[in-house]
Amino acid sequence: MTLDRTPRPTPVRPRRTGASAGLVARYVVLVLVVLLSIFPLVWLLLTSLRTSDELFAVPVQLLPSTVTLDQYVTVFTEYEMADYVWNSIVVSLATVALVMVLALPCAYVLARFRLPGVKVLITVLLIMRMIPVIALAIPLFAVFSQIGLLDSVLGLVLTHAASKLPVAIWLLMAFIQDLPKEIEESAEIDGAGVVRKLVFVVAPLIGPGLAASAVLTFLFTWNDLLIALTLTSSEAAQTLPVGLTNFVTQFGIDWGPMSAAGVLMVVPTLLFVWFAQGYLVKGLVAGAVRG
Repeated sequence: MTLDRTPRPTPVRPRRTGASAGLVARYVVLVLVVLLSIFPLVWLLLTSLRTSDELFAVPVQLLPSTVTLDQYVTVFTEYEMADYVWNSIVVSLATVALVMVLALPCAYVLARFRLPGVKVLITVLLIMRMIPVIALAIPLFAVFSQIGLLDSVLGLVLTHAASKLPVAIWLLMAFIQDLPKEIEESAEIDGAGVVRKLVFVVAPLIGPGLAASAVLTFLFTWNDLLIALTLTSSEAAQTLPVGLTNFVTQFGIDWGPMSAAGVLMVVPTLLFVWFAQGYLVKGLVAGAVRG
């Protein structure tokens, strides 16, 4: 009996000449979701570029017939929002810097050293992530009024740093635990101490985690209203979200300048996230997997 070893022709599958209905439906849904997401921002920008007469024109025009920057001039002249913007920048960047300086060594110690009570500390960090910051506003108000930090930029920085620190530590712990210990052992053979390992070995390798922590800290601090509204009472320390409440008066809402101030509120966050979006995605995914 002989075996037939003649090669059989491979069946040729017909090529798809067009997109399937399911793929088209996915793209349509994706486009609609994107449009719904960016429409409020686009409308906010268009409103800030309208004249005062066009704000309440009927019928409503999608595009302004006359583009003007008068609303932005009003924001800085009549409402004097420059101080609010500056305070927001200082508080947000200082909070990010303080959180990064404190979170990295804390996360490294909790991830690498077996100290007594480490599990308790990790549990406390997890609990602190669940507590809303506003629940601590009244106690902080009483404490800051006694030590002279009430209505100050330093008080806001310390408050925001304390509230954002548990999240940053928890996120960085996941990255440090993913690092092979052999890398640090090689650095120790070369004579590197703990501080040198942390700064020159660990920190560069967990760059996505540091960037994600920095972005989240910046966003939460920049957009905060309740803490700044509770702990500040003057323009010397109030931030931009508090300044936006000045456009709501007993006579109504000044929609034009408020829209311009809203654009000033959104632009820094968009720029900050745009430059760090790659690291932010990696950091959030890695933190979600381990956390």
